[in-house]
Amino acid sequence: MHDGIEMERLGIPTAAIITHVFLNTAKAMTRMMGVPNFEFVVAQHPLSSLTQEECKARADQLAAEVERILLDRSARTME
Repeated sequence: MHDGIEMERLGIPTAAIITHVFLNTAKAMTRMMGVPNFEFVVAQHPLSSLTQEECKARADQLAAEVERILLDRSARTME
């Protein structure tokens, strides 16, 4: 989350991806870093134990949301 926020501050479009078990932590970090409306993608946990095929399927599920965040500048307000 930190890296995504810092990259956005540098003008690099970013779509941070977290797993759902880190949702509260991610929300706290966005508030702590002064960007409570920073959007990110939430995937189901776990990721590390997925097979290559399962990982690709998970990526396919997340792709539209990643694309929306990357292309929608209003979603990346770095106030």
